[in-house]
Amino acid sequence: MKYINNNIKILEKKYASIIGESPSKGARSPKLWNKAYKNFKLKYKMYPMDVYEDNLEKLIIELRKDKKFIGGSVTAPYKEKIIKYLDGISTESKKIGSVNTLIKKNNKIYGENTDYHGVLYSLKNFSYKKKILILGGGGAGKAVILACSNFFKGKKIFVYNRNKKNVSKILDKLKTRKKLSLVHNLNEIKKMSDIDLMINSTSIGFDSWVLKEKKFVNLKFFSPLVELKNIFKINKKNKEEFIKKNLKIIKKSIHETYNFLIKNKKLSVFDIIYNPDITQLLYQSKLCNMKIKNGLDMNLYQAVKAFRIVNKIKNEAKIFESMRNDG
Repeated sequence: MKYINNNIKILEKKYASIIGESPSKGARSPKLWNKAYKNFKLKYKMYPMDVYEDNLEKLIIELRKDKKFIGGSVTAPYKEKIIKYLDGISTESKKIGSVNTLIKKNNKIYGENTDYHGVLYSLKNFSYKKKILILGGGGAGKAVILACSNFFKGKKIFVYNRNKKNVSKILDKLKTRKKLSLVHNLNEIKKMSDIDLMINSTSIGFDSWVLKEKKFVNLKFFSPLVELKNIFKINKKNKEEFIKKNLKIIKKSIHETYNFLIKNKKLSVFDIIYNPDITQLLYQSKLCNMKIKNGLDMNLYQAVKAFRIVNKIKNEAKIFESMRNDG
């Protein structure tokens, strides 16, 4: 296709896609969707589409015209940015302010958010929590905020995001500022105690090389509880060199995370990241004998919901089983 960066050759009569900066380098959805297509004996396929932000609108225009395209998924960093190029979004997506699912209908493309359902599915593991801290308010983070505000009704929820204005918008939309409190900086978090549940919905901890200012960073080695403004970027993807350059920040990350964990001894930790299975945050939490959960189930359940909506298949249980067997 004209506006994507990875080489794909579409042979199927119908296809879905996952759109992002680089989903070809590790997105789980193509594996899950293509297993489900096989089980339902549909000769469709999901393809990862890597696209630069400058070409995002052009790609949507191209997909809108393409009769083979049926919809699909959206991943980082375009869950919010893609909205202005769509023909409409669901009421839930408007509340959240992001979409992760695309539906093609009558040559128009609409947005939906199934991350919300994935978060709710995972929160069942933490039913009795009263004091919750959410880290991150981006595309997935907004779904986490809405899910928590609905699931933990009447409980105290603290939200921290580097861009405070971004989070304030969703708090205004939810009109629940009495139970949702904005945390202004990491120093405030360090002073917190008696938190029951902490949810990481940032990308800090995710194992992937990201190109910034023509240099590379990998957030796998850090916890979201440390400031990363002074992180060193390197010219080539080399973990040993990256660790050496950032050893001081990595040690600080470990130390500050440990200090927070020991202040909150009854804490459970849910990290929506699924690559790696155990992030630095989860690893340290496990060492402190805390209940932990990664993002594999959330990612699976949102994929089930998205697959059902896009492909108009009612048998959600069968979708779930086929994807889970491959998850």
